[in-house]
Amino acid sequence: MPRLLALASIFALAVPLLATSAARAAGDGTALYEANCVKCHGADGKGDTPMGKAMKAKSLADPKWSAADSADALVSAFRANPKHKSIDSKVSDDDLRAIAVHVRELASGSAAPK
Repeated sequence: MPRLLALASIFALAVPLLATSAARAAGDGTALYEANCVKCHGADGKGDTPMGKAMKAKSLADPKWSAADSADALVSAFRANPKHKSIDSKVSDDDLRAIAVHVRELASGSAAPK
């Protein structure tokens, strides 16, 4: 019984930390997106910017990016795309996963308007 109580206590403490971590990732992802992605993909993610049109940037508002596995898909797509060469060394995989949180919001239409 004491062991079960200890596990329940650990779980009760961990859940709020995970929620805080997810919220922080969303905020960090928005800031990272604004710093690294807006120039081509635009604030709305549609790629409808002068640079985005010139580079033929893909729309990140596409619903395919709202899937649960989109974080790893975004990291893979980013690393494989030669158009990202200029910023490839500036963002880590963890940064890209945080950006994916924001991209998921863009794709689902739940991103806060600017």
